[in-house]
Amino acid sequence: MKMAVKMVLFGFSLVLLVIGSNAAGEFTVLYSPDSIKFSSQTPIQESVLKEVFSASLGLSVEEDTEWNGLHIIDPFSTPEAAVEIYVDGVSSLETQKERRFPLVVDEYEPDTYNSLEHRVKQRFTEGDNKLVNIKLSDFSQLSAYSSIFGDIPTPKVSKLSLQHLKYSTEEDYQFLIELEALKAITVRVKMGVLKPDNLIDFYNFRFTSLHALSDFHGPNSLATKEAKKLLTSEIKHLSDAFVKAYDGSVVVAVVATDVAHTRRTIRAVQFSDPDASEDYYSGDYPCIFNIIFWFVVVLTFTLVAIVYAIMDMDPGRDSIIYRMTSMRAKKDN
Repeated sequence: MKMAVKMVLFGFSLVLLVIGSNAAGEFTVLYSPDSIKFSSQTPIQESVLKEVFSASLGLSVEEDTEWNGLHIIDPFSTPEAAVEIYVDGVSSLETQKERRFPLVVDEYEPDTYNSLEHRVKQRFTEGDNKLVNIKLSDFSQLSAYSSIFGDIPTPKVSKLSLQHLKYSTEEDYQFLIELEALKAITVRVKMGVLKPDNLIDFYNFRFTSLHALSDFHGPNSLATKEAKKLLTSEIKHLSDAFVKAYDGSVVVAVVATDVAHTRRTIRAVQFSDPDASEDYYSGDYPCIFNIIFWFVVVLTFTLVAIVYAIMDMDPGRDSIIYRMTSMRAKKDN
């Protein structure tokens, strides 16, 4: 039976190895006020990000961490707001070299926003804080926060001067339309819809379409590089808008991860009209697929280990059923 245990452990180790080999990422601080300082190049776990944002905003930290990249210079002047742009599909956007930290992706769906929302509501019972969690590919979520940003029209792809991306390619089109959603938010922030109010605010924007684009064209392709350049530029505009809106009392960070997701198996028909719409898989499809896939892999290894152990079993030495029936037969005689 020891062999069976070893085979099971080997199966689990293989799964963790495959996941871990793709769990590369980067945590980049685009802006932070003088009251806090980010330094060193120590890798940070994604599960620790909620503690980093909490400490930055002056909220209580619930878990101790060994990460030493954050220093609170003035605990009485911590930022009033934090902005997290979560980019799924690439390990790095190659921005702000002096404040880029290797990210260890130790969870598929980080609970950063949920933790921050809970801690903010515990401290501010009036509920006037601005807590925003928008998946940019879901345009209905833009209208859900109309009380904060005002009415944002449904994004439409504008004609850009593109060299390698194509409107007729589904992956490119989805990226460009999601980029327009980010632009729309930037425009609203620049219009002055946000005002400092001495309350802690947290904004989370999730950009998901770069993953499919990178899978389709290749992570080092010219199309992917062009997409990353466009996204980096727009994130910079968003950061500048928030810094101005909060008079510098804000921390803006980008979380980029390339955790292995299964690429969508569908390819859309060629778009002749940029305004055309199609039905696609839900954004939760990669997570559900990975859960089912790795469960089947582990279950398969476990079954193989059990079968192998039974085949190698010595009935006279290992089988308790054989020994007990053998003794009873002798007694009866």
